[in-house]
Amino acid sequence: MKLFTLLSSTIKTKLIVMSFLLLSIPMVVSGLFAYEKSNDSLDNLGEINLKNSVEMTILMIQNMNEEVEKGNLSLEEAQEKVKIAILGEKMADGTRPINQNIDLGENGYLFVLSQDGVDIAHPSIEGQNTWESEDSSGEKFVQKMIKSAKEGGGFSYYTWPLPGQENQIEPKLAYSKLDPNWGWVVASGTYMMDFNKPAQEILNLMVIIIGVALLLGTLIIWLFSSNIAKPINMVSNHMEHLAQGNLTQEALKVKSKDEIGRLADAMNQMQAALKDMIRNVSYASKTIASQSEEFTQSANEVKEGGEQVAATMQELSSGAESQANSAASLTETMEDFNAKIIEANDNGEDVVKTSDEVLEMTEEGRILMDQSVVQMENIHQKVTLAVENVKGLNSQTKEISHLVQVIEEIANQTNLLSLNAAIEAARAGEQGKGFAVVASEVRKLAEQVSTSVNEITTIVSGIISGSEEAVQSLQSSYVEVEAGTNQISLTGQTFANINESVTDMVGKVQNISVNLKELRESSGVMNASIEEVAAVAEESAAGVEQAAASAQQSSSSMEEIAAGAEELASLAEELNMQVNKFQL
Repeated sequence: MKLFTLLSSTIKTKLIVMSFLLLSIPMVVSGLFAYEKSNDSLDNLGEINLKNSVEMTILMIQNMNEEVEKGNLSLEEAQEKVKIAILGEKMADGTRPINQNIDLGENGYLFVLSQDGVDIAHPSIEGQNTWESEDSSGEKFVQKMIKSAKEGGGFSYYTWPLPGQENQIEPKLAYSKLDPNWGWVVASGTYMMDFNKPAQEILNLMVIIIGVALLLGTLIIWLFSSNIAKPINMVSNHMEHLAQGNLTQEALKVKSKDEIGRLADAMNQMQAALKDMIRNVSYASKTIASQSEEFTQSANEVKEGGEQVAATMQELSSGAESQANSAASLTETMEDFNAKIIEANDNGEDVVKTSDEVLEMTEEGRILMDQSVVQMENIHQKVTLAVENVKGLNSQTKEISHLVQVIEEIANQTNLLSLNAAIEAARAGEQGKGFAVVASEVRKLAEQVSTSVNEITTIVSGIISGSEEAVQSLQSSYVEVEAGTNQISLTGQTFANINESVTDMVGKVQNISVNLKELRESSGVMNASIEEVAAVAEESAAGVEQAAASAQQSSSSMEEIAAGAEELASLAEELNMQVNKFQL
């Protein structure tokens, strides 16, 4: 989308953009190439510097070991001298300064490891075991450096935070090699960014140079494009006025003799020729317009007269035709009406017969319903009597239950008296034995009476429960019988009303049948009169249609003439409008 916008912009903008791209692309590409080459060269130089510092330290260890073998130094003194040479004197807090005489970058330094990962010489963690140390990616870089040293020396890459900036992780490079004399792993390391600082300075300088060059080049291109675009804009503005119909402008003057100058001269010649042509066309269009208006007016007058005559004849034709159609339709309607009256008369006679039969059936139903009402009244009285009898039986059963309870109390009292008599007989000894036998028999009789009373009580309770259910059932039946009696009475009344309605309907149907017979006799006379009216209306419609056709043909011819005149006038008016757009 941006490319299409650029291609549709002005020539000046295109020249500036294209020239800017032609200047900037080679400069940026060459600058990036030079930066990459210098960056690679500095990386190689840094690696060589790290390796040389380690080799130098190993040579120093070899010299110190020779002094130890000669007896001039002890092993501890020789090792301390090496530590001081590559770092510095050990301070009170156990740290050593970085030796500034050994240039390994801003943050680079030499250090010594044992083969099990203990820092023998280090600026800040001397004496600590770093065997398990990991960088930010989880790689154990100390083990990696010791492995490379044992394999004859090599480089190890890892990441580590910048000093004092724990959140900024940068890539770091170390070279390590095993010393054959003391078994030390001598290593030197620094951040990769320390190698690339000169390359970054070169890049900054190149950015400044490219920016200044682009600024000066853009200014020059802008002046050059303005010199080219100015006459083109003059020609473009002049052409816009011509496109709007303004032919009153003076001839354009361009001093240059190149393609733009020739374009301006050709445009001036076109303006002069167009001006002469528009004058001639304007005169011709005005003449055509005036004549076509007169012709159009005459044609319209003739057209209006023909249209009026045609409209009148058309109205007469439509009225006559409508009258004939109405008469024919009325004839057909009367025929249908006559047939329907005959059919209705026949149906009316059938209805009279059927209504007489319905009336007889209704009378029979009313008589049967009256008998049903009498029977329901008898059932109602009998159910009422049965309910009263069952209620009395239930009341007597309850009285029997009360008497049974009295007998049970007497039996209990007799049992108690027999028990007292037995006690008194026992006290009397031999004299009371006979009395004791009588008391025992009385007690047995009382127990039998009590047992019988319990059975009677159970039976009476069942009778009471059954009589209560019978009472409820009879009461429910009584309610249903009473509702049925009322419904039968209401149905009987309804049948009586139906009988009256059917009797009334029979009388009205008979009257309708008489009227239909009279109407059947009159419809034949009406049908004959309507047929005569339809014949006369059809003859009138045929004559009027023939006259209307002739008038319509004349009107149609005048319409074609009027349409041609209007079209000619319209074309002349449009031509005038087009010519008037030009300012002479």
